[in-house]
Amino acid sequence: MFRSMSLVAASVEFVITTPGFLPAAATRSAVPAMVSTQWLCDHLGSDTMVILDARGFGLPDDLSEARCTRIPGALFADRISVDAAAFHRMAEHLGITSGATVVVYDRASDTTPGAASPAQRLQETFAIFGYERVSVLVGGFPKWNAEDRPVEAAADSAAA
Repeated sequence: MFRSMSLVAASVEFVITTPGFLPAAATRSAVPAMVSTQWLCDHLGSDTMVILDARGFGLPDDLSEARCTRIPGALFADRISVDAAAFHRMAEHLGITSGATVVVYDRASDTTPGAASPAQRLQETFAIFGYERVSVLVGGFPKWNAEDRPVEAAADSAAA
């Protein structure tokens, strides 16, 4: 039997359909749920890490900002509305394997558990589909940028 969960953020709806739905907390591995900007900076360029920019999930200003600059190597994730098979194909296309570490960020600075920022929603989506090594960047892009960490033009961003 399939179960569906619908998550709504602003005008974006994620529809997740998967057999045997399990809450993310039941599947999370040893990677931290949240990582610091220093941790991410120290691991930039790692062959086993994929960075996803979830700023496009919010308001038009978020999307506009996300199309200008990004954390180096980040891939743009604008929305997800897929079944399990399509989600796994998308992840494979982006180089996200079961052994990869994924770091998701947005422009939210609230990292309170249960706050459900776009990055946290994407993290939960990955967990639902069995990807356990997914973390959210504490402070998101605003903190990264305020600390004068490296950024790059996002013109070549791949859409997730």
